Amino acid sequence: MKILIIHGSMRKGNTYALTKGIMNYLLSKPDVECTEISVVDLELPFCCSCHVCFAKGEKHCPHHDVMRDIQSVLMECDGVILSGTTYMWALNAAMKNFLDHLAYGFHRPALFGKKGMTIATSTGNGEKSVAKYLKTALAQWGINGAIVVTQNTKEQQLLSSDKIAAKLDRAAERFYQLIASKRFIAPKLKSIAVHNAFRAMSLSDFAENERDTQYWRQEGFYNRAYPVKAGPKYMVGALMYGAAKYSTKMLGRIYAKRLNTNP
Repeated sequence: MKILIIHGSMRKGNTYALTKGIMNYLLSKPDVECTEISVVDLELPFCCSCHVCFAKGEKHCPHHDVMRDIQSVLMECDGVILSGTTYMWALNAAMKNFLDHLAYGFHRPALFGKKGMTIATSTGNGEKSVAKYLKTALAQWGINGAIVVTQNTKEQQLLSSDKIAAKLDRAAERFYQLIASKRFIAPKLKSIAVHNAFRAMSLSDFAENERDTQYWRQEGFYNRAYPVKAGPKYMVGALMYGAAKYSTKMLGRIYAKRLNTNP
């Protein structure tokens, strides 16, 4: 069982300690191996929003030399743990920048069937919204139903170290059992809706030569409301796709008209 752990903290403080607690429990299992990536150690430049990962592919990213091996590790693992700290009620900049470099995963999701966990801490408040954001990122990559672990300073002060350790062990055991069971987790309606919005965008006439379009056709996703089982929620995906496709077509006509009238 391969688990990828991405440390988003800038220092080895509360978030790092919590994540290490989860990892140490998982490593007590004989069939688990963990790979750690510390975002701060990557010395990753800020995403420059050039959109080249969408148009040409992630290999054309100006920072591909830093991110080169991360996609392959993501594809090979069975579970992903994202940890982040809370700065001003939001995700810390280093972790957000790391996720920005994987933004193409929202357009070209590929991690279906894998399991996820998010870990977030704060010295006051906001850790739950940070964990929720990380969970949303995983969902848009195709990892549904991530387990959430949060902690703030008040909780840390009120609970004994033994109780905190027990809490982490329970969360780690749930994560381990979830991966081991290979249980299917259905996507939320939001994931299906967003998926079909990107599906329509990727298959629109004016995106025909982009890497997104190539991927959707290559994977056979273009004629499916969601790549894995979703039950009755498929209908929502189909309706969303129809609406997004129509809207995209109309916007394309307006764009083309403006180009013709303003040479």
